Amino acid sequence: MVQAEQATTPKGMWLLIVAAPVIVAIQMQINFVLVSLACTAHRRVALYVVTVVALLLTIATGWIAVSVWRRVGTEWPAERDDLTDRVRFISVLGMLSTGMSFLVILAQGIATIQFDPCQL
Repeated sequence: MVQAEQATTPKGMWLLIVAAPVIVAIQMQINFVLVSLACTAHRRVALYVVTVVALLLTIATGWIAVSVWRRVGTEWPAERDDLTDRVRFISVLGMLSTGMSFLVILAQGIATIQFDPCQL
């Protein structure tokens, strides 16, 4: 029960919104550093691993947002001024943030597959 209460604290809820874009930024930075090594070694495995790990972390973040949303009720947030509605709003915003971040990572993954790391 303590873990469930921690997920709905203000800090925990804001992490749902911020975590996925941070994962995107970290994935982009790591791939930026690894691209020169991949070009030199003519191996892209490290780039693929970073992309897959970022996708899995993003899916986990989205799953947490969906589970919080289901726990407080699967209604769309309204304009009521209560804690439940605030939690619904932030969890839906977290799901949207996660979805967009997932698409950005997926697009980068497709580019990693399609293009040679030595191409500029």
